Amino acid sequence: MKAPGALHGLFASSPRYLAVSGFCVALNVALLVALDRLGLHYTVAVIAAALVLIPTSYALHLALTYRVASGADTFLRYAGAQLINVPAGMLLFFLLRDCAGLPMVWAAPVVTGLMFLYNLTSSFWAIAMRRPATR
Repeated sequence: MKAPGALHGLFASSPRYLAVSGFCVALNVALLVALDRLGLHYTVAVIAAALVLIPTSYALHLALTYRVASGADTFLRYAGAQLINVPAGMLLFFLLRDCAGLPMVWAAPVVTGLMFLYNLTSSFWAIAMRRPATR
């Protein structure tokens, strides 16, 4: 059964989203663990990772996932939606690192995994909902 309208677009882009997200997840975890090993607090690591990942993931999602034209409006919407990850990530790291005592090598994949569904839906909304396909 084919999903109606926007939902169909979300499901149709899912394999491409998973490929791009897999790369971004690996990059995010690698950055967080590396910055932790350099002695940076997780709040600084989360901000640094966001500064790298937001433009990188936006460009990859434009080109590979949703195949739409870029625009200031979609970047601002995407960046705004992704910036929610920063305080959410900090809260989750506080709970996992400070309260539960997990090392970053375990906390980073857990936090990244928890953010996955939010990122899937917010990326689709920010980039693809209002843009015609370029191919």
